[in-house]
Amino acid sequence: LDFGQVLDERSSAWSRLLAEVEITTSIETVSRVVRLSPDDPAVFEHPFAVLVGDSALSDVSDSAVEQLRRYITYGGFLLIDDATGAQRSDFDDSVRRLLARLFPTRQLAPLPSDHSLYRALFLIGSPKGRLDSHRWLEGVDFGNTTRIVYCRNDLSGALARARDGRDLMQVEPGGASQRREAVKLGINLVVYALTSN
Repeated sequence: LDFGQVLDERSSAWSRLLAEVEITTSIETVSRVVRLSPDDPAVFEHPFAVLVGDSALSDVSDSAVEQLRRYITYGGFLLIDDATGAQRSDFDDSVRRLLARLFPTRQLAPLPSDHSLYRALFLIGSPKGRLDSHRWLEGVDFGNTTRIVYCRNDLSGALARARDGRDLMQVEPGGASQRREAVKLGINLVVYALTSN
């Protein structure tokens, strides 16, 4: 989803993830990644949406909030990826404000270690991305499913590749093994989004 954040260097992350999903599972994907604003009706054509950012979100219109609320309520899945990995950031503050507008009666809360997302395909001990600074994912539950997941370890930074196939960003502190864990997390997110619990 495009909320005015332009992080082009991370856009390749999602094509890579779709390719990894096809290689690892029996799920067929369309490796075309599209950028849509939250008020674009085409959002309903995509079961998995991603919001990546490293700075405060621009003002979100009431109509965009309403459509995004319907998208999630009707079964869409939203992954939010904080590219800063910081303990506190303008992006994090604005995400929390947006979620409070979307679902004022539903809390964003840490996902328990036995959440089915952590074992949707691979067993995940902790969610790793380009960084390993936050020990849990956060989410918003709808009944017995989590339809919004918030990762604060820059998952897209770990997955992003250059045109020649080389990884774009260093992964710290765990290097290649941490990057592989990030790929597993990404695959689990897609599998969970499509199969729920």
